[in-house]
Amino acid sequence: MPSRKIEDLVPAMQLRALRFAGAMASAGIPFMFTCTRRSIAEQLELYAQGRTKPGPKVTWVQHSKHQDGLAFDIAILKNGKPTWETKVDVNEDDLADYEQAGIIGESLGLRWGGRFKTRDLPHFELAP
Repeated sequence: MPSRKIEDLVPAMQLRALRFAGAMASAGIPFMFTCTRRSIAEQLELYAQGRTKPGPKVTWVQHSKHQDGLAFDIAILKNGKPTWETKVDVNEDDLADYEQAGIIGESLGLRWGGRFKTRDLPHFELAP
């Protein structure tokens, strides 16, 4: 099972994860970390999903920044439970929670998966 511990990230990413958590709290957006570090085997298992194993594709890479402690994933909490609602209605007055989280992450120097060609709204990684 992948780690959810901030301590399993590299030090530079730990600092950003803690700052991200503080900024999310200040913005009033409850969330949880769902993945910080994962093993090679866990990554390959995810990669097989939707290819050689049943289920939808959930990753497009065989080597993830999660394996190196350089990324984390989140879930926004609604009524204390994770929501995987990532439909984004982007307009200036009504940004979705994941969009707001993306803005917060980017303001802290993180690269947000919401900007990837195949969007991954819950994903944040250390920018190069």
